[in-house]
Amino acid sequence: MFSCVDKHKKIILNKSFCLNNEDDAIRMAEKEWLKVYGRDIYRYKPFKARVDSDSIWVVYGSLSLNRVGGTPQAKINANTCKVIQIIHGK
Repeated sequence: MFSCVDKHKKIILNKSFCLNNEDDAIRMAEKEWLKVYGRDIYRYKPFKARVDSDSIWVVYGSLSLNRVGGTPQAKINANTCKVIQIIHGK
């Protein structure tokens, strides 16, 4: 059985925002994570993004099934393109 649903649907915000799509939000978070955590962030790929409060991108890493711990996370204001929080869970 095949599905017509796109499993990789991209989130698009208001075009007036300076950061209005998932791919750009992930690239911005990745750039900031590299400054803080170095190349170790690539252990947490794939990176994912979701919208919180209509204009805040929450970008986060993934853990493989056999790993415990946390991942990098960034919150970015889509209106101003400013990173408002960077954390790494434990």
